Amino acid sequence: MRSLCRALLHGPADAETLRGASAFFESALAKAVGASTRPSFGNPWSPRVRPNPTEEAGRRTVLLALAPTLLLDGIGLARAAQPATAHRLAECQLFELYCRSVGLDEPATSAPLKFRAKLTLAGATLPPLDDPTFFHAPNIPDFAWTLPAVQLCLFHRPRSYFPELLGWTLAHGLREPDWWDDDDAAETGRCRALARAALEACTDRDEGRVHAGWSLYCLSFTELLQETAGQLARRLQAREAMASIVQAKRAHALGHHGRVLLAGRSLDDWLAQAGPEPLLDALRDSPYLDRTCAAESRLIRAMDFGGPMFGVFDAAERRVCLDWIEDESRSVDMAATGSAFIPRPNRVNQRPKSGPRSKRAFYTALLGAESTSDIPGQATEVVERTLRLTRLFMQLQRGYRRFFPYDEAAFHARIEAIYRHDIERYRPLTVPPRIGKDFCRWVILQLAPTILVDGCWLAGIATAAENLDTIDRHLLKIYADELGNGRPERNHPNVYRRLLDDLGIRLPPFASEAFAQDPRFLDAAFDIPVYLLAIGQHPRRYFPELLGLNLAIELSGLGAGYMRLIDLLRDHGIDPAIIQLHLSIDNLASGHAARARDAVMIYMDEMERKGGAEVSRQVWKRIWTGYLSLETTALKWALQIRWRSRS
Repeated sequence: MRSLCRALLHGPADAETLRGASAFFESALAKAVGASTRPSFGNPWSPRVRPNPTEEAGRRTVLLALAPTLLLDGIGLARAAQPATAHRLAECQLFELYCRSVGLDEPATSAPLKFRAKLTLAGATLPPLDDPTFFHAPNIPDFAWTLPAVQLCLFHRPRSYFPELLGWTLAHGLREPDWWDDDDAAETGRCRALARAALEACTDRDEGRVHAGWSLYCLSFTELLQETAGQLARRLQAREAMASIVQAKRAHALGHHGRVLLAGRSLDDWLAQAGPEPLLDALRDSPYLDRTCAAESRLIRAMDFGGPMFGVFDAAERRVCLDWIEDESRSVDMAATGSAFIPRPNRVNQRPKSGPRSKRAFYTALLGAESTSDIPGQATEVVERTLRLTRLFMQLQRGYRRFFPYDEAAFHARIEAIYRHDIERYRPLTVPPRIGKDFCRWVILQLAPTILVDGCWLAGIATAAENLDTIDRHLLKIYADELGNGRPERNHPNVYRRLLDDLGIRLPPFASEAFAQDPRFLDAAFDIPVYLLAIGQHPRRYFPELLGLNLAIELSGLGAGYMRLIDLLRDHGIDPAIIQLHLSIDNLASGHAARARDAVMIYMDEMERKGGAEVSRQVWKRIWTGYLSLETTALKWALQIRWRSRS
């Protein structure tokens, strides 16, 4: 379960891993459905067992057992609003719940981050979620990983298990808060209302599967607390704790203790044995321990400053050693220690997956990709081909598109210059436009495949609250705005749908094959959206390029181009709401363009500090390549050719 959770959170989760996760989920679901008792559906509930120890060590034990679950709070909703589904009300509301969970607008309100603070205040030591040692920390019991595995399966399969996700979310929201939870009653009320609203918005839901999701959460959380209560009753003994520490460190201790003798054998010989038990037995009867005054033992003094093992054992591990010396049957608090043996993750060599070849087929396939293993194998080829072509023409760029060495002031000045230049090009429409209404209508049709997936290049950013840095939060905020922040009427693709309806343009559902194969579209109409969907599926692999691409997209929503287009549409009696929306929300003062610019600056500063000048130069070239790549696709040129041919 530990390794499964790590693979599902940090990935890439291959097809075999996801099949195993789905099999586990189905098994857990069947068990929950068959449970004899469960809380009444749709009502606030509390688990039957609610451990509430009064002593500090016991409370640490409870917090550590709950840590994987509560630090991943909301992760099952992170991908609820995917490019293919984000225009629907229920998905919008679930994504809004995710944004509230991670504290998108104000990190201090995030439930997982508040729980991390509780851990710290309780003296429970745990690595961060992005540290591989987190998943193998011995102070987190094995049973604590079952519920997080379910959460992470929902993270990868939000469409396949959407009814169950609705029931799970409602059960989570209606669980009565306890001492380990956030105590914000107002926020709890808002989240409960959103969970209920999402359920009501899904009018074609399978009630049986929704109830199964409810039961799954209730049973999983109840069992987690039951196991935790059992652990409190059988507190780990000092000898077991000491054995765990020795086992974790033995691989790196071998070779350093050839001269240290214990019962006539070198300590290296003792460490080379299969388990730590013989070594512990030998140590108990050795002169290295002083049972009358454990702190004066040679073993303990060796851990102090100046000793040969200084820095090998932390303070919590030193306390366990003292407990073991004084009385090996004494119960100890493993919540204080966090060392671990970390196995190397299995690396599975994956062959490139076969998939569609045409741009139209790629569009449908990419929209259908629910998780990493569903991505067509040639998706990276699409991205690489676009970036390769962009690099080829980079030296030919002129004016503000020309590459330049990065420094913060120069970059900031370039962005301001691009913005100012485009604003100053604007001239109000004073004569009847040469472009007729029919051509405008045709262009609006050709842009539909792109704008109906607006924001898709950022769809893969969402993750656990603790793993979202400042850059991720800028990007995630842009994505949330594109989706309407839980309000479908503000969802950018839905605004465009209203425009299409107003113009009488009827299209098949955009995620269907019929849409992609519609003969009214140019092939070039799928160049941009296929590139955006493909790079959005690989946000970490192409992160510098993604930052540059995002900057280009957000800046393109400002200036003369959009202002003239608004005038043109109004002159023809066409609602310019979608253009006006981007012109305002993409603003460079505090809108998307400002966030995109700041994300680049923060990232470049980070690369300079971590990698030095050479690394930052390479990264900057990748960012600018991403910036230029938006213009590499063929739609712009196809539209111009069509216009000139009609003139």
